[in-house]
Amino acid sequence: MENWKLSHSTKCYSCGKVADQIIEIYPNQALVRCSNCNATRYYIIKKADIEDEDLLKEELNVKRKYDNWVLQKDVECAKCGEFGPQDILITENGIYVRCRNCGFTRYYRYHIHDPAGGE
Repeated sequence: MENWKLSHSTKCYSCGKVADQIIEIYPNQALVRCSNCNATRYYIIKKADIEDEDLLKEELNVKRKYDNWVLQKDVECAKCGEFGPQDILITENGIYVRCRNCGFTRYYRYHIHDPAGGE
């Protein structure tokens, strides 16, 4: 699996300003960093398995303090090898990445928040 870098413009969990949130997803970890204040949330891999798409729908419908982010990236799946959309759901508790073709899902659970962004 290649490393992914995406961005999503929304209100930062830390500084409260609307700014690009830089999302980096790796095979065993992920992070979300605010482009305004550099605060960073770190996630570690918890599970990788074939999951039904209902899992994402259920997580999307859970009411939380912060909005869920729904993203998509077209890449080659690490499991089935097919090129196509990977659904990405980012919640305050975790990140889900799911292949629409085979259902292979990686779940990264929230680990730590660095409000200073490592500076």
